[in-house]
Amino acid sequence: MNIVEKESKQFVYEFFRGTSICNIDNLKDKLESKLYNFKREKDKLFFLNVLRKEVENEKIKHELKCKTPNCAESEEKETGLFVIDQEIEEISKFYEFEPKQSDKFEIQEQVELHTKLNDIIERLIKLDYGQEIIFNEIDELKEHFNLGKKNWFQLLKGKLFDLTVSKALDEKLVKEIYETLSDGFDNLPDLIDKI
Repeated sequence: MNIVEKESKQFVYEFFRGTSICNIDNLKDKLESKLYNFKREKDKLFFLNVLRKEVENEKIKHELKCKTPNCAESEEKETGLFVIDQEIEEISKFYEFEPKQSDKFEIQEQVELHTKLNDIIERLIKLDYGQEIIFNEIDELKEHFNLGKKNWFQLLKGKLFDLTVSKALDEKLVKEIYETLSDGFDNLPDLIDKI
């Protein structure tokens, strides 16, 4: 457990305590005060996501024991979740994911993948896989090199899995596509054996 996660799990108890009225204004003030301690946006988002999960778990645990519909504690937790969600949404507007330097695509790697993606589209056309959805999914990959290698290949896996499940592409072809695109890259996630 890292420091941000530890802080978040401790804060869940402070969040609702010491306030006579747990309304949006009071909870927002407490949360903003706590977030002020974190300078990095990614730490704030991590803190908020852990906090949200903890508050949601506390709400579920309470509601399993309490049989009073819309009791004060459930409503407090619901208000807390609302405040947390607003803060996550606000920070997410300005947060841009930055992969580790070692995980970033080099320009040459991006060009090679772009070319390979175009070649795959041409090959699919020759094989009579003329569905627009396939081409859109493949084209969309060209816009996400900023995710870094690991996340990009995870995205690729997800798209290929979806295309296989929907029967748009067969399993053998999906494996060939993944092997073609992953050729030359190390430490990548394996394609799911049984798609």
